[in-house]
Amino acid sequence: MVEKQAHIITDPPPYLIYNTDKAFVDSGTTLLRLPINVFKAVVDAITLNSKIDSFSPGFWDGTKLACWKKSENLWKLFPKLSIYLRATNISQSFRITILPLLYLQPVTDVDDMVCFRFCVTSSANSLVIGATVMEGFYVVFDRAQKRLGFALSSCAVSDGEALSEIAGPFSVADVAADCTVRVPKEPVLWMISYALVAVCALILISLLLLLLLLPCRHRDRGEITDESSLVRHRIK
Repeated sequence: MVEKQAHIITDPPPYLIYNTDKAFVDSGTTLLRLPINVFKAVVDAITLNSKIDSFSPGFWDGTKLACWKKSENLWKLFPKLSIYLRATNISQSFRITILPLLYLQPVTDVDDMVCFRFCVTSSANSLVIGATVMEGFYVVFDRAQKRLGFALSSCAVSDGEALSEIAGPFSVADVAADCTVRVPKEPVLWMISYALVAVCALILISLLLLLLLLPCRHRDRGEITDESSLVRHRIK
């Protein structure tokens, strides 16, 4: 079971990019969507760890396909993609992993060539675990307890090889602590609040003193005598 904190690595070797944004598991989303900075790091890591000489930039943003000969063992050219998730026991985390067969989707098949699209894309501010990852697992949505469960799917197999993995639990000291958004303790928040109030009070007092020290300016209305219109009006 997991909470809504995660970070992404590619394996091998470990490439740690921590995600502090919200995380969602959504069967209605097709792709694996990563926060922009995480997406860029994952693309760099895959490029570094794959055995492909070069990639078209359009392959990563989904505008172009990448094609290889059917005779090539494509899946040995790409690394695994892993996501670490916090467990309900906040001192532990675990890792779910998908193989390239899940994040590379075959689109066209022409003669002796097969073309794939990259099933990972960027997101504005959150991690969305979509069908690309969920196909490798049985996912249980426990709404009553507000938790999610992952188990290996018996259907996620190709030529006798599992396309997904689950590992853990891992110590919070090793992984999960680095995924936590650190919120200032309550006394610190109170001190910040008092400081802001003091600053506002000083500004207000300064403005009041400035108004009191400024000379009063008014027009000379002249002396009111019996000839003034006001007096004449009252006498009448």
